[in-house]
Order: sequence, then structure tokens, then C-alpha cells
Amino acid sequence: VVAWALLGGGSAQAETRASINTSLTGELASNPYLVSGPNTSAASAVVTVSPAVKFLDGSKTIGLNATYKHSEFSRRYRSSNDILASASLSQKLSPRLNYSADLGYNNSVVGANDLLTFGANPPSGGAFPPLPGDIALAGLRQRRQSFTGGLNLGYTASARDNFHVQGGFSLVRYPSGSVASEYDSTSGSFGYNRILSSRASVGLNVGVSRSDYRRTTIGDATTISPQLTFSTKFGATWSASAALGVSHSKITGPLGRYGQNSASGSINLCNAPSSGKFCLFASRSVQPTSFGGTVRPQTSIGASYSVRLDAKSNINANANYSRSGQVNQTAIPNNGSIDYGQASLNYSRRLSQRLQGNLTASYADSYRDTIPRKANMMFGFGLSYAFGDMR
Repeated sequence: VVAWALLGGGSAQAETRASINTSLTGELASNPYLVSGPNTSAASAVVTVSPAVKFLDGSKTIGLNATYKHSEFSRRYRSSNDILASASLSQKLSPRLNYSADLGYNNSVVGANDLLTFGANPPSGGAFPPLPGDIALAGLRQRRQSFTGGLNLGYTASARDNFHVQGGFSLVRYPSGSVASEYDSTSGSFGYNRILSSRASVGLNVGVSRSDYRRTTIGDATTISPQLTFSTKFGATWSASAALGVSHSKITGPLGRYGQNSASGSINLCNAPSSGKFCLFASRSVQPTSFGGTVRPQTSIGASYSVRLDAKSNINANANYSRSGQVNQTAIPNNGSIDYGQASLNYSRRLSQRLQGNLTASYADSYRDTIPRKANMMFGFGLSYAFGDMR
């Protein structure tokens, strides 16, 4: 899709923006991969380089992004090289019709702070995280490769009626001999939204997903999730949205297929004054996981807060508690449920137009875990420098 767009005809108003963001960070962590056993602490130095190119041509926008991260540890852990890449395309085809598409690749070692930001989670969602990630991978410390993609089509039928269709896929792979389960997942949804007033809207969304585990049929699942949606604004700065429904899964076991029902949905409550933003959020959905060999109902609650102290300084804070549940079928062993909590606090200050300093503190731990692990407490300091057009 991106290649087709790049080869298409351009207009005289076409614009290209290129940038490179670089950073150097030093960290002290008590257990950066949430592994078990003694002597888990380590200091580390992390170098990150993130080039990006954006093409703007009238109603069309194309984005190409990549990140290379190299980490060196003072003890116990090997150095690691992580690579992320993505491409996106959005275009307004007519006053009523628009679409967007994206592709992504992630090749990285799973760490203590990487368990909530993976898979189908939108990278720029209104709340962090929009959906819980694969928290059952706590302590795995193995390289995970994923290929993801999605397509979204929106149609405005009238001033009050909107329709959208979405589809996506995720392919997850691990090194040979890993205990983690590899899977291919596809999903699609159809939604309708009705604007009731300038401050409220209601809608309906029906999603279908399919998860296929490699080299086995046990654990394969098909899930249907109908949900009613509602959003509103109140006061000068408050907004709320909710999606409430149920997920029905058909899961393949050793003796046949089993039905599994689970509540699903999400709730977001945000206050966004001119100086910052505060959000409370909760979500529950059935998601594929690499631990346990089948899909799991995953629940997350949390809060996020950001504030601009002055023209150069910002504070961002997040707290989240998530649970990866288990399937209620004794014929499908899935190793029980896992809880995971994380909190982080970041202070950033712009030292010049392109140079920025950051101070970060975070805490992460797993609960209801059959393997005892030390929590990860991390303190970090970093500098980042931007080249090119960062708009």
C-alpha cells in the first residue's frame, strides 16, 4: 500500500519532512527482565537512534519510522540490539470517505517494562495502554519478533451517521526451542456511530478475531465481540467514553471445541485543561498470548497524568495494574492467571531547541506468579538530540 502511494502522482503542494532523534540513557535497575534468582540488578547504557520520514501531499500522508536500540549491561545480561520499523498511510478519498493503513515490525528482547505496549495496542491511543499486552511473558527474557498490519476505512453517511470497517493481523515468533507459543492472529470489525448532539454520541461495534497457534491445533480460537459504545463531553475540559459488551470464544481443546464467555469493553475518563491531561481507564478483552497456548481474557485498570510546568518542562506519570486470566476449561492447561503492575514518572526539560534532558523512575512487578521474582525498580537519566524537521 505504501509503495503504491509513493509511486503515485504528486502535487505541487507536496512536502517531505525528515528527522532523526538520538538519545543516550544511563539506567540502574534491580531486575530489568523480571527474572528469578539472585543477583538480578545491573547498570546499563542505552543508545537509541530513530529516523523518520513523513510525506504530505494534499489529503495524503505517508509516514516511515524506524528505531534502533543498543543496550550494554554492567553484569549478568548480554548486550542487546532491538529494531522496530513501521510504515503508515492515510488519505481522504472524498469528503465522505477516508482510509488509513499501517505495517509494523518489532524484533526485541522482552523486558520488565515491555509487557504493556505490544500487539494490537494503538501506539497513539487516548489512554495508556488502550489494551493490556502479553503480561504472562514476565521473566521470559527472550527475543520476540512480530509482524503487524492494519487497515481502517471510514465513511460519513450524514452529518450524524458514521461507519467504519477495520482489519488487522499479528504474527508472533520466538527463537527455536523457546517455551513461548508462536501464533498468527487476524481480526476485523464493523462499527456504526450516531451523533446525538455536539457533546454526545452512541454506537455499535462488532469484532471478530481468529488466533492460530503454530504446530498445534489445541488452543486455536475464534472470538466474536459485540459492544455498545458511548462518548460524551461535559464541562469545559472533561470527556468520557465507554464500550460495553461480551466476548464469546470457541476454543479447540484435545477433545473438541469449547465455548467461553467473557465480559469485554473499555472505559476512559479524561480531564484536559490547557496545561496538561489526566485520564482514568479500564479495559477487558480476549487476546492471544504466548504463555499458556491459547487466548486469555485480559483486564487492565490505570491512570495517566501529564502536566506542562513551564515553556520548557513537562512531567508525565502512569500507573497500571493488569491481569492475564485463564480459560475456564480443565481440558486446556494454561498455567493459571498472572497479575502485573507498573508505575512510572518522567521529568523532561528542553535544554535548547533540539536538546532535551530526561529523568525517569519506574517500578514493575508480577503477582500471583508461581515463580518468585524480585520487582524491578529503575532510575534513569538521559539526553536526546533531534536532527531535521521534528513536526
